[in-house]
Amino acid sequence: MAWKQLFENWAEALPKIITLYPHVDAVALQRFRGNRSLFVAYLAATHDLTLREADEGVEDMLRRFGGCRIAAAEAA
Repeated sequence: MAWKQLFENWAEALPKIITLYPHVDAVALQRFRGNRSLFVAYLAATHDLTLREADEGVEDMLRRFGGCRIAAAEAA
């Protein structure tokens, strides 16, 4: 799944993001909708990660989400 697909399905992805990153705030995540660099910086700050680690985490998250219902909805 690409970042654009995640952005297009943001409301559906939020619960999954919160499961993967339990220290994030759902309200705060709404502010980063579509802005990957701000999202990565927020993950780094809330989970004691470097920017590189957070970006790698986002890449991993996109791979995980690629096989889930979010990606299937995009294909329909």
